[in-house]
Amino acid sequence: MLPRVKHTTIGLLRALLALASLLTALPAHALDSQAIFERNEHAVYQIRVINRETGKKSSIGSGFLFERPNRLATNYHVVSGVIEKPETYELRYLAADGREGGLRLLAVDAVHDLALVEAEDVLGTPLAVAEPPAKGASLFAMGNPMDLGLTVAAGTNGGVLNQTDASRILFSGSLNPGMSGGPTFDDRGVVVGVNVSTARNDISFIVPTRYLQRLLSERKDSTATFLDQISRQIRAYQEAYLDGIIAGRWPDTKIRQMRVPSTVSPTVRCWDASPKQQEEQLYRQLSISCKNENDIYLTDRLEVGKILYEYIWLESDQLEPLRFYRLYRALNSSQFGSRASEDDVYRFRCDTRFIDVNGRDFKTTICARGYKNYPGLSDVLFSAAMTGSEQTGFIFNLDLSGTDFTAASRLIVRFLKDIQWQP
Repeated sequence: MLPRVKHTTIGLLRALLALASLLTALPAHALDSQAIFERNEHAVYQIRVINRETGKKSSIGSGFLFERPNRLATNYHVVSGVIEKPETYELRYLAADGREGGLRLLAVDAVHDLALVEAEDVLGTPLAVAEPPAKGASLFAMGNPMDLGLTVAAGTNGGVLNQTDASRILFSGSLNPGMSGGPTFDDRGVVVGVNVSTARNDISFIVPTRYLQRLLSERKDSTATFLDQISRQIRAYQEAYLDGIIAGRWPDTKIRQMRVPSTVSPTVRCWDASPKQQEEQLYRQLSISCKNENDIYLTDRLEVGKILYEYIWLESDQLEPLRFYRLYRALNSSQFGSRASEDDVYRFRCDTRFIDVNGRDFKTTICARGYKNYPGLSDVLFSAAMTGSEQTGFIFNLDLSGTDFTAASRLIVRFLKDIQWQP
């Protein structure tokens, strides 16, 4: 029995020593915002996009030391101007103590809005990273808001935003312009996310650090440009995203005599969009509008990844056929909105044909246009209008921005298979 007791005691002692070592590596208690700021201000930098002609900053963001003493993690949208116009802009860093220098773009993840940049100089000690804490836990975001100096914003983890692909976490603190790309800490002072600032409804988001770890293996092919890499990333993401939707089980809903797909993905929300009925109106219109929230930043003018689809039912027993047809034709138009200019995209090319959709005749039109600087990305518009009736009409519109055309075509086919006339 004595050897057994001795072995157990030694094993217990070793376990206690290992636990003591772990505990000494972490704070004994939760840190407040002041302690987190003081411990980490040396590792958080301002990242500046500088106009080469004027030597002045065009925009700013934040970054933090990650993995190597000369490497900073930040957001893709902070550095995107240099990718789009490298002849016009360059990147520089500014430290809290006033040091500054040049930066080189190393890698980007446009889908998750992340980037890595490097300096020639040694900047400091990289920060430790970990997975985000549980929902409701305290979080602290550091950055350079409005070029007013380094600060910290306290908030809580609001949980994964389930309208997206789970790559965004809601943050209750206020992230202002300039804080994008800065670190988000837990109450131990460990980086658990990267700030992503948005002004929409004053909601803030962070990207979990696991996507930064993946970015380390996403180095740019020496034969490809960053524009090519971004195109490949978004196209691959969109193809997988759309194929996942296509393979799923779609709930359906009814709009008058049509049975149609409803929320085809957890990332999609559907709303009643029927216009208010006017007393003098000689027809009735019912509408359902659905869209996702997967906005992927491409440039300061363009966001891609949007899916929008709608169903419109029109009926009247008071309008003569010609007036009804004119009204029906006016409603058969895309709701696609884009700030893309002729410098960004080619012109739409369209194909129109009549097809049978589960026993009903439809006039369909599909249009597509490619992105000039991002090969393989396309905007796709599809419309299908039921024909053969003088008093009822049904329209299905589907718009996709910055997507893979082949995957979009498969999605269109799946929709048409699931649209059913029910007399």
